[in-house]
Amino acid sequence: MSMKVTRLYTHRTPEKAHTIIEFLDRLRDQLCDIYGDLIISLLREACVSRDFDELQAELEFDDDIEL
Repeated sequence: MSMKVTRLYTHRTPEKAHTIIEFLDRLRDQLCDIYGDLIISLLREACVSRDFDELQAELEFDDDIEL
């Protein structure tokens, strides 16, 4: 298996950087509109499965904290 390297050039004019940010904002908004409910469900399932991981050790944190 060969590894591919993708370079992200970060030197932009302020105008081009602003255009990229606008594009990413619109892309995020579109993805949230289309997949928002599915993404929320996916994240909830991940939290539930993580909460009930039997291999995780529970540590008691009952130390007094001095303020």
